[in-house]
Amino acid sequence: MKELDCLFIGSSTKDILMLVEAPPASDQRIAARQLEITCGGVSAIAGAAHQSLHGVTGVITALGDDDTSHFVEAFLARQNFAYAKLFTFPGQASSTSLVQVEENGKRCLSCYGCIDRLTFDMLDKEVFHHTRYVHLGVMRPQLMLDICRYCKENTNAIVSIDSGNLSRENTDMLLPYADIFIPDNKTVERTLHMSEPDACRYYAARGAKIACVTAAERGTYAYDGRTMYHVSAPAVKVLDTTGAGDNFHGAILYCLGRGMSLPDAVKFSNVFASLTCESLGGHTVVPDAGRIEEVLNGGSITVDIL
Repeated sequence: MKELDCLFIGSSTKDILMLVEAPPASDQRIAARQLEITCGGVSAIAGAAHQSLHGVTGVITALGDDDTSHFVEAFLARQNFAYAKLFTFPGQASSTSLVQVEENGKRCLSCYGCIDRLTFDMLDKEVFHHTRYVHLGVMRPQLMLDICRYCKENTNAIVSIDSGNLSRENTDMLLPYADIFIPDNKTVERTLHMSEPDACRYYAARGAKIACVTAAERGTYAYDGRTMYHVSAPAVKVLDTTGAGDNFHGAILYCLGRGMSLPDAVKFSNVFASLTCESLGGHTVVPDAGRIEEVLNGGSITVDIL
């Protein structure tokens, strides 16, 4: 089995995005200004971001047996992942998201997923012994716990968790097994009711070696157990933030895997994720090295120690 830099486990969805002036009210019909159909989800977008940066990438995801599955399969095949395990569940619909994007970047999402059909006994445990990082999207809590425990008790893999939309109960259950824990600020507000720096300290006190909170245009807060950093976000023309978190996760795991310091890794990842927000959909634009370096060298991004 090929040695991986990072294995991404989570949903892969067909995203149907429409740019609208404002979401419709009940019984109202509106015209959209732009349509984009692409892929989303942890495995598809975080994995593709990591792969685009020339990481050695693996993905595990779940699909139904409908036409949508062919769309997602084709997207994943184009990424040329070093390892890809796609579980197909007969009689199930593949994960799909309907996203209405306002011109100010705000979104309304309706999601359907089949990732909850995946169970720990289905997985080939050998792959966990051949990857440096394992990154988990939000799935069934027991599956996440089983993967975390197995990796901690049987492998040297570093466990990363995308904890956006994870409840406080499940957060506390998983933190003792998490090396890297990254929610968004909306999840922090909803589950912890505390500031981003205090949330980072909360996660670190319960087990995380690295804790970050992404806060959109306000940048990212990052804590390594000793130093709290705030890294600003670059000024970009935001059209759609769909997939920004997944792009951030894919980029930061690539950077950390290459030995970059935490503030430098966050700085790079803020730029990478922000540039993807200039288009509709999380993978419509893949930032190239030249554009990333241009923004990084522009001097607009600050790193402050709090």
